[in-house]
Amino acid sequence: MATIGLTANQRLSAHAFSATVIIGVDAQIRRMKGPLVPVSANRVWRQLPNEIRVAVCQIFWAESKGTEKQFLIASIAKAKSLREVFVRKSPIERLVHWTAATLTLPDPIVDDLLKRYLLREHRAVIVSFLDLLAIPHSEGMIDETFDDTVLTNERVQQAARSLLASADRTGAELYLKYLVLQGGPWAGIEEVLPTGEE
Repeated sequence: MATIGLTANQRLSAHAFSATVIIGVDAQIRRMKGPLVPVSANRVWRQLPNEIRVAVCQIFWAESKGTEKQFLIASIAKAKSLREVFVRKSPIERLVHWTAATLTLPDPIVDDLLKRYLLREHRAVIVSFLDLLAIPHSEGMIDETFDDTVLTNERVQQAARSLLASADRTGAELYLKYLVLQGGPWAGIEEVLPTGEE
C-alpha cells in the first residue's frame, strides 16, 4: 500500500477517508508515548502562515473534483454555521478565504490540501527525498509496486536530516510533517523534526 499519499491513482473516497483517520489516530497514540508534542494534521495546518494556507486553498479549489469539494463545503458550513447551499454557491475567492481561516478541519481534508500544495509548489523536495532513499518514482509519484516495508527507521531519519539541510527548508519541514501524518515507515521522522512547536 502506498503510504505517503503521492501515488498517481489516489482517489478521495469514503474508504480513503476512513483509512486515513484510523492510521492517523493509531500513529498519534504511538507518538504520545514519547516526549515530543505529537504532529497532527490540524496542528500542521494551524502553524502554516495565513498566506501559505491561502495558497494551499487556491490550489485545492482550482483542481479538486465535485465529491472532494462537497466534503470541504460541508465542513466549512458546519464551522461557519452556514447553510451548505449558501457555501456551495459562494465565489471561489470567498471559499478560499473561508477555508484558509478555518483552523480546525477534518484530518483527511487537511491531508489532501497539503498533498496538493506539496506536489504543486515543492515537488523538487519530494523528488530529492525519494532519491535519497532510492525509492522508484516518476516526478515524485511513487511507483505502485514499491514495498515500503524495506525502509528502515535509520535510513528514513538520515534522509530526513539531509532534506532539512537543503535550500528549501520550509518545504522540507512541511513535507516531512506530512509524511509523519501518513504513519508507517515515516513515523520515525518526527524524532528529527525541529522542536519548539506550539
